[in-house]
Amino acid sequence: MGFTDKRTWMQHWPVVLLGMLVAFIFLVALVTFEVKETEHAVVMTFGEPKAVSVDGATKAKLYEPGLHWKWPYPIDTVWRHDNRLQCYELKKGQVEQIQTADDYQIVVTTYVLWRIDGDAPELFLKRLNTTADAEEVLDKLTRHHRNIALGRHNLTELINVDADKVHIDGIADEILTSLQADAKSNYGIEVTHLGFKHLGFPEKVSGKVIARMKAERNRKSAEYRAEGKRDAEKIRAKADLEVREVLAKAEGEAKRIRAEGDKSAAEHYAVFRKNPELAAFLRKLDALRLTLSAKTTLVIDTNTPPYDLLRPGATKLGKLTLTPPAARPKAGGAK
Repeated sequence: MGFTDKRTWMQHWPVVLLGMLVAFIFLVALVTFEVKETEHAVVMTFGEPKAVSVDGATKAKLYEPGLHWKWPYPIDTVWRHDNRLQCYELKKGQVEQIQTADDYQIVVTTYVLWRIDGDAPELFLKRLNTTADAEEVLDKLTRHHRNIALGRHNLTELINVDADKVHIDGIADEILTSLQADAKSNYGIEVTHLGFKHLGFPEKVSGKVIARMKAERNRKSAEYRAEGKRDAEKIRAKADLEVREVLAKAEGEAKRIRAEGDKSAAEHYAVFRKNPELAAFLRKLDALRLTLSAKTTLVIDTNTPPYDLLRPGATKLGKLTLTPPAARPKAGGAK
């Protein structure tokens, strides 16, 4: 190498070094690839996934997140797919009418949550490959299992004034169970959830549904009124029984008291019959107690009963002398 060539090299070495660096980076990019946390990655060698043996079974190798080596294209290619749950709302079945077991037409908007089965990515690669393919298959499978399941149930299990008779969640789980088995075994799709976003009716069916709901509400109202009447009758019957028991008890007690009073009165009457004068005297005393008080002033003839007891000697009954009443008229009182 001459002096001129050496001088030229010294002048352009930064450019040469930069070119070598770019070439190295390009070479590294050809033989490496990066896997993100949010994706599945499978290396395809001449269109076939690289496989690993797991418990005696051969499966496609899923690469962990990070930097990995591969042969340059076209020997190796990297297939990637999002490993997060994806929500898909059916498109073809949005306006599809479904017939229930009791012959009503309904329109149900359905959605599913799905992802690639991490245990069998090679099945997904073989049958579908892309998200668009997966959603097309999910559309077909979901409609199929949904229509079969809804056809086994009545409309009252979807819409009812009685919340205990609504089984929407149970029907969704029934569809999900059959859909999961079909999607996983045939396409490598793991379906984790299925739900109903909207439930509607064709226009010609809406009137019948509303009429049926009104009839159901009227039936419920009649049941509640009948139940209220039955309860009211029970309460009235119980109250009447308690009243009769109380009256019977009170009447028995009254009869007992009257009997005791009659017995006591009979004893007193027996005494009065033996001494009529004493009986008359006691009645006059009672009359005086009722009519006279400490501040009573009367001007009356003492011959008038019962005031005749105020005359001298009026309190003598045969050999028995009784004390006059305590309530005596004051001086200047009765005469």
